[in-house]
Amino acid sequence: MRRGGRAIAGVVALAAASGLVPGRAVAQRAGENAVTSSDDAFGTNIGFESTGIYTEFDTRGFSPTKAGNVRIDGIYFDPVAITAGRLRERTAIRVGFAAEDYPFHAPTGIVDHKFRDFPTKLGMSVAWHQQAYGAWIGELDLRVPVVKEHFSLTGGLAMSHQVQADGSGNRGYGLTLRPILRFSGIEFAPFVSAGGFKNVRARPLLIASGSTLPALPAAGEYFGQTWAIGKAKTLNAGGTIKAALASGLLLRAGMFHSANNRLRNYSEIFTLQPQQLASQLVTHRLIADPRQDVHSTSGEAQLAWRFTSGKWQHRLIAGYRYRDRFTETGGSVALTSPNAITYGTKDPLAEPAFAFGPVNSSDVKQSSIMLGYTGKLPGLASINMGLQKARYRGTSHDGLSGEIKPTRDDPWLYNVSLGFDLAPHLSVYVGTEKGLEDSGTAPESALNRNDQLPPTRTTQYEGGVRWKFHGGQSLSGQWVINAFQIEKPYFTFDPAGNFVQLGQVHHRGIETSLSGQFGKRLNVVAGAVAMQPRVSTGGRPVGTPSLYARADFNYHTDILGGLTPTASFTYTSSRLVSSRLEVPGFATVDLGVRHVFRVGATHASIRAVAQNVFDAASWKVVAANTLYPEERRRFTISLTADF
Repeated sequence: MRRGGRAIAGVVALAAASGLVPGRAVAQRAGENAVTSSDDAFGTNIGFESTGIYTEFDTRGFSPTKAGNVRIDGIYFDPVAITAGRLRERTAIRVGFAAEDYPFHAPTGIVDHKFRDFPTKLGMSVAWHQQAYGAWIGELDLRVPVVKEHFSLTGGLAMSHQVQADGSGNRGYGLTLRPILRFSGIEFAPFVSAGGFKNVRARPLLIASGSTLPALPAAGEYFGQTWAIGKAKTLNAGGTIKAALASGLLLRAGMFHSANNRLRNYSEIFTLQPQQLASQLVTHRLIADPRQDVHSTSGEAQLAWRFTSGKWQHRLIAGYRYRDRFTETGGSVALTSPNAITYGTKDPLAEPAFAFGPVNSSDVKQSSIMLGYTGKLPGLASINMGLQKARYRGTSHDGLSGEIKPTRDDPWLYNVSLGFDLAPHLSVYVGTEKGLEDSGTAPESALNRNDQLPPTRTTQYEGGVRWKFHGGQSLSGQWVINAFQIEKPYFTFDPAGNFVQLGQVHHRGIETSLSGQFGKRLNVVAGAVAMQPRVSTGGRPVGTPSLYARADFNYHTDILGGLTPTASFTYTSSRLVSSRLEVPGFATVDLGVRHVFRVGATHASIRAVAQNVFDAASWKVVAANTLYPEERRRFTISLTADF
């Protein structure tokens, strides 16, 4: 057994010896199934499974995480480190109807992290995921009710060895603890999740400024520097509080701290020059960063008063939202190879003694005072309105020159949506939102790499139709179709190589979702988004497909008491790399099987998947002229047990 496997086994043995493993407990993680648990096809993640056409990094062609639209149990959170799976029960992307009850809508969707609930029984879950190229992930989850209905502990640990198709990867680790206290109508849940990544091998980035691309490298083979090993420490900590203060008066609040301390960081960049198109040779550059810190403190408090007047259900909301993010960048050193090489081959460089320069820093303080109202007349109509007065103050400091540049904005923001029930199972909605959203950071291939970009005012108009269908116990689900238009500033490279705002971008599109149970055996989650993305300066934005579709299927059989074959199909249309270069569209097929079974009092499941069965090869466009290979054919197997 590998070292990670021995470590997980040791923890299990220790827990058993300590009496933490009970003889009987209800199933927890072994029964996780993203397909049967998804309400729609707009994006759901449970454990290591996901469904839907959107993710927390790509929704309607934008990243809601970069935009600052992340929530923990409905409370605003500004993450700079990954939210651990030991905390999250599920993550869902809220757009359209799924966001109609959410106060203060966000233009590019909401990333909704639902944390694990208060456990009522003592239990433990152990999971092992064996992946391609020798990669693996081990997980341990603990659920300990200390005082019945009043105090419990949740948490666990995870270790991983990740490897991507281009050979990049890391070894990760994490430890999480979340006590939950309930008393007198109040729930208080602090948490801490500490971890990090070591042995980090950076993704080799390809810069293609011509009209052709080189051949894709061999899968699983790393052609970067063996000595360029990165390291980082991460931390997420904070707490949430939910309280019933009086009849109909509810408080929901939280404060969080998220940190990503980059102890060592490297970028491997291979550039295909126009004059080298015939030979397909690239030049090689390595960039090393000094120690850099990124951290953010954020939080929100909402006071909601629920009351009724006749059949109308009302909710008045007052709130305050805040974040303070500090980012260090720069001070980097570039090492350029004198050789022109074939992309995908090794180009060993001697490790120098890097003399780093002073780092740059930026500090962003952003807050909003919020007032909102939601009303619902069951079976007829609903309304959701929000008004925010935002305040943004940003300061950037150049470590070399000492120059300080301030940025400020004080916009009024709003959201309005109306919903109507045309029939018992047929609903429509229309809405609009204006938000002040984050723009993320400049890509690693930019001259101003990793710099915090200025905020953007984003406007969205949307509307949709939903049909919920039922046909006895063997047919139930919903079909949704939405139309949307999003406008926001467009960031790309200027002639000097800096990643800056150049014009505006519009995404006009139609999205659809079909989800439900069809017959006694078949579950389906299928969706698609067709867009017309355009930039005001002309043409399409880079990296954004005009069409993306995904369908997931589970078919429950009687074999071995419930063996379930699974299938997933995805299609991504062509994406621009530059005005002269386009990556063709491609499709992938995943085939697998899952089985939930019982060994004595232990619930367990096994999940095996062959991903990208036909080994479709393509490129991931991460920025203008910047790519890396998409994942190739691979096989994964997961075993989960609930004790």
